[in-house]
Amino acid sequence: FIHFPRPARCARPANMAVAAQRLPADFSDSGAVHSLASDWRSERPTASVACATDPIEVAHAKTQAPRVREGASQTEDAEECGAVRLARDYYVESAELNAFLARSTPELEEALHRNLGTTAFDNHDVSWEDERDVATCLHSLRHRAALPPNTPASVLESCTAVSWNATGSVVAAAYGPLDRNDWESSESVLCTWSVMRRQLDPSRADHTLQLPCCLVSLAFHRVEPDLLAGGGFNGDVMLFRLGAAGGEALACKSSLTEYTHAWPVLQLAWTHTPQLGHVLTSLSSDGRLLVWSPANRLAAPAMGCRVAPRAQAAAEREPFGSGKAPLAGGASLAFSPVDPSTFVVGFEAGQLLKCGLHANEARSSESVQAPRGGPEGGGLRWAPEAATLLTRVGRSHFERLKERVEREAQMARAKEVTPTLVLAAQPPAEQLYGSPASLLYQPHSGPVYGVAFSPFHRHVFLSVSTDASARLFSLLSPQPLLVTEPSAAPLYSCSWSPARPSVFAVGGADGQLHVYDLRRSRGKPELALKVTGDGSAVYAVAFNPAEPSLIATADGQGIVKIWRLSRALSSMAPREQEAFDRLAGARTEEAAAVAGEEE
Repeated sequence: FIHFPRPARCARPANMAVAAQRLPADFSDSGAVHSLASDWRSERPTASVACATDPIEVAHAKTQAPRVREGASQTEDAEECGAVRLARDYYVESAELNAFLARSTPELEEALHRNLGTTAFDNHDVSWEDERDVATCLHSLRHRAALPPNTPASVLESCTAVSWNATGSVVAAAYGPLDRNDWESSESVLCTWSVMRRQLDPSRADHTLQLPCCLVSLAFHRVEPDLLAGGGFNGDVMLFRLGAAGGEALACKSSLTEYTHAWPVLQLAWTHTPQLGHVLTSLSSDGRLLVWSPANRLAAPAMGCRVAPRAQAAAEREPFGSGKAPLAGGASLAFSPVDPSTFVVGFEAGQLLKCGLHANEARSSESVQAPRGGPEGGGLRWAPEAATLLTRVGRSHFERLKERVEREAQMARAKEVTPTLVLAAQPPAEQLYGSPASLLYQPHSGPVYGVAFSPFHRHVFLSVSTDASARLFSLLSPQPLLVTEPSAAPLYSCSWSPARPSVFAVGGADGQLHVYDLRRSRGKPELALKVTGDGSAVYAVAFNPAEPSLIATADGQGIVKIWRLSRALSSMAPREQEAFDRLAGARTEEAAAVAGEEE
């Protein structure tokens, strides 16, 4: 705002005339206030300018300058080039050298001719790879996932048995507490792993099955990979179908009767008979060996024996095989791979017996199946497994027992006599179960918990005992072929390699797995593996039937370990079979000669 005061009366200058033209000439109101609008711009003009350089050009270039040179050289034929010139054009005659050659040449020729007929180096095999003592643990299996409801965690503290299936892809393990005071009432868990698949979880089993009694033995079927047999501490014999529809793995099990097991079933083995096909055999501490047919779902034994080694006092009074010797508990069992009816039984008292399914039979099963009174006499038809039960019945009891069984079958209106009908007649078990023993071998000084036949020789078998010794026997001689002690600890299990005749493994109470190679040493193990860290015992050992380099162990820590042996221990060497046959044959002749001198 601009205030202009009223001027005094005076002469106006020249510039006032100009101001009068711009401003109004009214000056009457001297107190008026006039306002003039400002012509100053309130906003300042701004401008943005951007500047950039030209794009940078990039170029890639490769260069290569290979240099290849080829050359070949070849000597001329001897015929074309003539005689080869020596470095020296003259030869120096040496009287001493000529005398040495003339003197040593006959001896050298004699040594060469002698080496052509010697066998000293037949077992020598040059190995360019130092891997004989190499073994790796591929898997350490222990089920740590959630157990079935109401299952105590203590059942996984110890692994009591292990077995491979026929294809070698699945391993089964039986778990249970080793407190022998309450085994009968203790629960157990059966676990299986498919070790060949890529998604293997060592802490989670593929199949788990809770059982009300402790499992002490396992055996897979030789042909069917999903059929597994188990033996319980309470005497039950069970069959499992792994992967069965509906998840019911337990297919069937035996029942407790006067003719079945009442004591722990310590060993199971599969074999083959012409009449029954593939059958399961069970050995118990009650001294009985029973034969089961899967066809009748373990309803009744198809055959039975009373395996009992004769005592020293009874040997002088009763003939061996008469069945009158006192009972003894069986601990181990093995069948011959060549003769499926021949087997060896090891006992808790240390004895070893050669037995046969058809040894000491009073009659054949065909004669039992023949009708009484001849072909015109009629009578019922007998099933082969029912007729086998009466093959060891004495002559004085046979006709009366057969008549009673057929009467029982007629009352039941059956068209065929089955094992169930034979047992329904309630014959005494002593009449049905005779002794199958035929030869007694030199006993151990402790329980024999492991027996295994050689897959490469029909007469050789291996036995291990708590006396810390492993012994090789021939079926033809009571004296051992070889006795070795890998350590001072008791031995619980053994298994023969399916690929090499000279290799077998034994498990001890000190947690060691000893692998022998008889080609290199007959008294010292080729390999000693520490299986358990706390010294727990190795209760079971089993070679893989399809992959010879794999071996499974079950120990007191409840862990199943899969080991891979070196190629030197799992591949047959040249002439190894011949050397093993000579070992078995020579030792058998020596033992037979010693036995003849003693007699």
